[in-house]
Amino acid sequence: MAQMAEQKAAFAERLKRINSGQQYEHADVVGYGTQKRYEKRYGDKAKRPKRSRVDRFMVLIAFLAGMTAMLLGRLAYFQMSRIEGLPPAFYDLGARGMILFALVLAAMMVVIFHLATRVRLQALLVGVVVMHYGEVAVAANAPELWSQMFSPEYAAEISARGAEYRLTTAG
Repeated sequence: MAQMAEQKAAFAERLKRINSGQQYEHADVVGYGTQKRYEKRYGDKAKRPKRSRVDRFMVLIAFLAGMTAMLLGRLAYFQMSRIEGLPPAFYDLGARGMILFALVLAAMMVVIFHLATRVRLQALLVGVVVMHYGEVAVAANAPELWSQMFSPEYAAEISARGAEYRLTTAG
């Protein structure tokens, strides 16, 4: 009986120690405390999560949305500037008006397509810049399309500036 009481007391003391988090650990056995100290010193650093296919696809969508915003911004300002009766300050905007329209459209596309992450915003801005500077090359390679969207005079002027960007099938 005395042994049984000693065993119960030792077991109760051990349970009390375990519940308080002060259990004894053997040197060869990895316990919770040892594992925690090891992870703190030598644990894996936080790794950047890999992008899923949807994320990569959304970056492409953001790039195309930027290009579309710039094109539609130019087109909207160009068509609105042909309307008579608007305030004179509107007509004085010129290229700034086109860029302003493009940035407003780009902001709307950010909200509509959920492009508010850093990589997607960067892709959107790259698309805007590519279309801003690439309009000359596009107009030079598709002057008929450009003259249908804009006036033939504007299309001819832009196409003339981009004559060296014309793509040909002959080498």
